[in-house]
Amino acid sequence: MNAKKAILLSLAGWGLLALSFPPLPLGPGALVFLAPWFYVLKTASKRIALLSSYLGAFLFNTASIYWLYHVGDVAPPALIFSGLFLGVAFLSLFTLLCAWVFIKIQRLFNGVVLIILFSFFWAGIEVLRSKGDMSFPWLSLGLVFGNSLEFMQAFTLIGVFGCSALIIASNMCLATAILQKKKRFAFVPLILAACLYVGGYGIITYEDNTTFIRDEVIKDTITVAVVQPSVHQTNKWSKEYYDSIMRQTWDLFATLDPSNVSLIVFPETAIPADMNISVKEYEFLDGYAKKNNTAIVIGALSKIRGKERGKKGYSVYNSAFLFGSGYPAAEYRKIHLVPFSEKIPFDNIFPVVNYVDLGGGDFSQGDSLPVWQPGNFSPLICYEAIYGGILRDAKRKGAKFIVNITNDGWFMRSIAPYQHLNLVRAHAVENGIGVVRAANTGISAFIEPNGRIIEKTELFEQKIVIRGMPLSTRFTLYSAIGDYVELFLFVFSLAMIVASIFSRNRLK
Repeated sequence: MNAKKAILLSLAGWGLLALSFPPLPLGPGALVFLAPWFYVLKTASKRIALLSSYLGAFLFNTASIYWLYHVGDVAPPALIFSGLFLGVAFLSLFTLLCAWVFIKIQRLFNGVVLIILFSFFWAGIEVLRSKGDMSFPWLSLGLVFGNSLEFMQAFTLIGVFGCSALIIASNMCLATAILQKKKRFAFVPLILAACLYVGGYGIITYEDNTTFIRDEVIKDTITVAVVQPSVHQTNKWSKEYYDSIMRQTWDLFATLDPSNVSLIVFPETAIPADMNISVKEYEFLDGYAKKNNTAIVIGALSKIRGKERGKKGYSVYNSAFLFGSGYPAAEYRKIHLVPFSEKIPFDNIFPVVNYVDLGGGDFSQGDSLPVWQPGNFSPLICYEAIYGGILRDAKRKGAKFIVNITNDGWFMRSIAPYQHLNLVRAHAVENGIGVVRAANTGISAFIEPNGRIIEKTELFEQKIVIRGMPLSTRFTLYSAIGDYVELFLFVFSLAMIVASIFSRNRLK
């Protein structure tokens, strides 16, 4: 196969895959879209296969996370665009690594054995990509099922990473059918799609008839109000606009009737300042909660003096604060920080980077996940709710639901807020735990443990949503074994890389 044909096939496959992640509509098509790429890996020369793989992945990542450039509206554009290019180039290296390993092992294994080994390896690479200071589990293949409540039920058994392995296996079967004229392999994508849909439909129907009561008052619930103030990001951190921003938030809040509301949730950094010195806001929220016999969760910064970090002499935390009637105020400090935006990677290994000011990356990391009252919930801030392991940890500690506060205003009107919601929803299904999500500019939502969205807002809508949230989790196999599965996949992928390095097959 010549280079032009190989590159075109790879670009076509990866380009179609980019249209498969919610809110884009081609989700189940991911079961076949990568077959042209595997055709290239099996038929092209090694160097052409690697080149076409990297270019295809570069197109896919660019189309999927282009929205990062919107951060340029509130940061130096040159820095943002160069960071976007480097980020896409870095993420594409994972696909290049997978292509290299595939080329190495396909001479040693074939048929079903190759399909199983490489599918597990791919899933392991996705696990690897979700670990450490540079982690970015945003584009795991299994997330393409997010448009279908039925397909998503597979997450309860094998998790998002397991679904990624199924997608890879499906595409490899189709490529094998085309290359080796094995017609039975051609039916695998269709059979998988049918099994996933029918199985998911059966699970949902059974639960609807036995556990959940649609559109009726469920006995064990908590009434939650979510406040979406829709503050524009470009002015949010300006001291000049602070009073007007807070007025916009409080004016919306004033329309809420707090009677019979047990919990009120504001978004991440709804108070764009240090809560420790925001005395007026602190006293107002504390007094409001006690007066109305309710609880309030709100996002703000927290600065702790005397904790040396870089040259500042204090630590800054992205925090959630709880105000409640009958118990003292509490603070949760975000555990998993966004690379570069909130934390410079590997700053604990190379402390000198704490002296570098890139306009971000200067937050400190929290160290514990609480379970708060009322209702036994754990607060998660923005990005950390896309890590299934954190949701599993919260559930083991006794959380009955998650309160996820976030600010997706950075990404303006793009697909990013929809992708973010899909990620949170997928891991909620995976672990059988409901989520109340409060987003500054949207999308705020109430998500049941089976993934059904019972209400959500639109982007840039100023709105308060009040719903009852079930205080019941759902047993899922993956919530019980997920840690072991991911550890196995992680070790397996590292072993495959090591084995490939020492393989005698040479690239030609």
